[in-house]
Amino acid sequence: MLKDWFLRKVGTRALESSTKEVRTFVDGLKAMSDEDIGTVIAVATVIRINFESHGVIPEDVFEDGPLPTVETLGGYQLAINRVVRQFRKMGLVTDAMGAMVWSYTLRCLNVPELRELGLQMWAELRRGFPHVEKALKKAEEEKGGPFHQRVWAEWKSVPAGFGNP
Repeated sequence: MLKDWFLRKVGTRALESSTKEVRTFVDGLKAMSDEDIGTVIAVATVIRINFESHGVIPEDVFEDGPLPTVETLGGYQLAINRVVRQFRKMGLVTDAMGAMVWSYTLRCLNVPELRELGLQMWAELRRGFPHVEKALKKAEEEKGGPFHQRVWAEWKSVPAGFGNP
């Protein structure tokens, strides 16, 4: 009985904490310009392709179909969060934010109570879509070479379940 009470209490606090974190991220997106969100989407796309290419997440995790287990999704999120911490230590704020898009997307997929916030997050992110190609071209110029063709082909992909606000 005490164990059940403890598990409920911990679960409730974890959900409250997750809700607060995702809501803060969404509020931050709401405060950004469409152009800045376009840059975030461009960076997030490059990062997602890199995550998939290096086995951090599978290529199909954001597509229609059955989701991996809760534990598997949580493992992907932990791996992404390690990368976020590395980006922050290196002062790569935009890269960290791009990676957080995928961490929070996974969290919203993994926790049914957060799905509505996931819809809100992707509604905000879609505001930047008209500005992504310009951001990608600028980034290619800055890095001195083209991105993988998948970046250009997939930047407007919205994870399954978050396509309609």
